[in-house]
Amino acid sequence: MNEVEIYNLKKYYPLREKLLSSSKRFVKALDDVSLTIRKGETYGLVGESGCGKTTLGKCLIHIIKPTGGKIIFEGTDLEKLNRSEMLKVRQRMQIVFQDPYSSLNPRMAVGSLLREPLIAHHLMNGKEADERVIEVLGMVGLKPFHAHRYPHEFSGGQRQRISIARALVMNPNFIVCDEPVSALDVSVQSQVLNLLVDLRKKMDLTYLFISHDLSVVRHISDRIGVMYLGKLVESAQDAELHQNKLHPYTQALFSVMPVPKVGAKKKRIVLEGELPSPVNVPPGCAFHVRCPKAMPVCSEQVPQLLEVSAGHYCACHLY
Repeated sequence: MNEVEIYNLKKYYPLREKLLSSSKRFVKALDDVSLTIRKGETYGLVGESGCGKTTLGKCLIHIIKPTGGKIIFEGTDLEKLNRSEMLKVRQRMQIVFQDPYSSLNPRMAVGSLLREPLIAHHLMNGKEADERVIEVLGMVGLKPFHAHRYPHEFSGGQRQRISIARALVMNPNFIVCDEPVSALDVSVQSQVLNLLVDLRKKMDLTYLFISHDLSVVRHISDRIGVMYLGKLVESAQDAELHQNKLHPYTQALFSVMPVPKVGAKKKRIVLEGELPSPVNVPPGCAFHVRCPKAMPVCSEQVPQLLEVSAGHYCACHLY
């Protein structure tokens, strides 16, 4: 059973042109992305900065409205919902942002931060809401007295635990984790990752886990998708993608992963040229200007995301 289904998702941002100019150009943050996230799994999304990972996550929970395409959550087409119906759906889908310091209101105590969504959605109030706040704080490894403190009184790891608690407070089914450990020290990252894994098992959660760190994604994900310039170029099970990387961009991305073995040597694939602008995306395959295996057809036709083997999808003319 699929928790989330995305079909041909697009998000274009119009550029401001010169005065009296009739031409219109767009930043294509997402361009025809399709994928599914199964119930109870963690789907990892990786790629370079600016490839559209965060935009995809925000479109999924309708923080930003897509330009086109379809998002189906638990069998419901989100585009067909009115405002009140969408508010009910939002109770079951939440997000954990990258920087816990900027995503938490510094003027509100932790208890008020966690109580606010319960009151806004008319779910709980008074003593019942206070008990729920204490419950979720315990779920993320914090104590009841922490509810009376402010965000600046916590460490980075503790602030991210508060962000996770805020996402959990309404008992959601699906959580977008937008680089939740990239702003943390390495020693704290593993603690937060293990917490996310434990919570997924206990609460039967589904995650979209966004990161640029492949080692982190491999640690937590069941399936992994690779994005490049607003498009999904490869998707497969974690073990399958690690052993059988098909797309040249995926191969280059994985080649920079450190090998946890003394004396181990690994050939790094160095991509030549600069990352193209999402305003002027090259014709055909957007990666062909940097691809070491580019063919003439790559600059003429956009490759489709096809199933090369069971559950392994790749968008490349080589296959």
